[in-house]
Amino acid sequence: MAVIGYIRVSSNKQTVEHQRFEIENFAKKEQIKINKWVEETISSRRPLTKRKIAEVMNEAQDKDIIISCEISRFGRSISEVLHI
Repeated sequence: MAVIGYIRVSSNKQTVEHQRFEIENFAKKEQIKINKWVEETISSRRPLTKRKIAEVMNEAQDKDIIISCEISRFGRSISEVLHI
């Protein structure tokens, strides 16, 4: 089982530090070790296939866990988030 920290910012005006801080705090509180970090700067308007989350989904094994600081980092719509 792998635990993946997923960080997406949608512009150069945003930074990954805040999201990483939130994920690290959660992981520490829950005693979870993050095995891999995936970071990207891309708008959720871009097709899912163009984002790194698609690669993460394709490589993920059963029981792997993907952690993000908020659900909106995964997608623009509820249907897209549910798909992920």
